[in-house]
Amino acid sequence: MSYRRVLSLAALGAMVLAGLTAGAGVAAAQDHPRPGGAVVTDIRIPVAGQPSVTAYLVRPQGPARPRSLAGALYLHWFEPPASTQNRTEFLAEAIDLANRGAVAVLPQLTFPWEGDPVGDATDRGRITAQLDAVTAAYQALLAQPGVDPGRTAVIGHDYGAMYGAILAQRDARVRAAVFMAGDATWANWFDTYWLGLPEDQAAAYRAVFAGLDPVDNISRLGAHLYFQWAGRDPFVSAEVRAAFSAANPAAAVSFYERADHFLNQPAKDERETWVSAQLGLD
Repeated sequence: MSYRRVLSLAALGAMVLAGLTAGAGVAAAQDHPRPGGAVVTDIRIPVAGQPSVTAYLVRPQGPARPRSLAGALYLHWFEPPASTQNRTEFLAEAIDLANRGAVAVLPQLTFPWEGDPVGDATDRGRITAQLDAVTAAYQALLAQPGVDPGRTAVIGHDYGAMYGAILAQRDARVRAAVFMAGDATWANWFDTYWLGLPEDQAAAYRAVFAGLDPVDNISRLGAHLYFQWAGRDPFVSAEVRAAFSAANPAAAVSFYERADHFLNQPAKDERETWVSAQLGLD
């Protein structure tokens, strides 16, 4: 993986497909029924002070009784020019979960997908804005008919995991979270793959994110947090993994020795099983 400012053709196609006009609430396009009964809908979610969020909404077909459905928010990775570095990454998993009795929202993330970090406090502001958009997506999930607010999970990969960790730490309604192959701090990846700052500037840059780094925002969930790491991941070191384990020693952990940063099928299978158990799904 090389971190650079490239938006994949698949990401662009997904955004064009969902190019709807946002209204006062969530705007929806046509439904796309899928095998097994899940329905995938393109939606746009309003966010105060910024453009609305393009997302997939995935839910079981038919009406639902109040609080009869679990909920999942999926946050994708950053890997230009991979075709999955957008809201499509977890679509198959969301459909699987819908067939077990859950609603899922899969938003398109924008920073750093659509703009490079610049190396100052502007980057903190961009992260905060993205968190506002992620929070709006979570609120849209909770607002879906039938969703039980006490049975929701956040599943994130790479930068998606980093945003998800902060949401889960801040919002007590999040029941469980999966953190897949993310970094401990924002400054490390921004500096390593974009900025190349001299050490004195790098130290000041790290301080910009005080209180906002993922490793400082994973304690609340305890055993309801699940780390997934890859043995052949050149972007996440053993030191980073150890820092997360020290910050939440109660969390569940899986290490896939032969997997790369994308992880692999065993990780997907175990992630789906763990999330289903946490949310009380069949």
